[in-house]
Amino acid sequence: MTMFNLEPMVGHNKSFYGKAKIYDCGNGLYALLSYDTTVAMGKMDGTIYRTWGGYSATTMRHIQSFAAFLGTAVGGKRDWEDNHPLWTVNAVYDAETAKVA
Repeated sequence: MTMFNLEPMVGHNKSFYGKAKIYDCGNGLYALLSYDTTVAMGKMDGTIYRTWGGYSATTMRHIQSFAAFLGTAVGGKRDWEDNHPLWTVNAVYDAETAKVA
């Protein structure tokens, strides 16, 4: 399990200056940390779970680059809130564990 900085993959930013990190949770599951808060989790098949109910423009840019890292896209705030229900981190782990078992 490793952690690394997320590089901007969408938009005009050249760097997130260490404020967006990806944590490899194992079993193909990744967590996005924006300002040290786990805001999303996802898999390389494009599945993304929203794990934070808040919103900021900067965190949305982190989420959009995380989606690109996973090979998918998130359109913006409305798309994020309407198409990605809020999960707790524990619920994501439980759902992924059930899929593996």
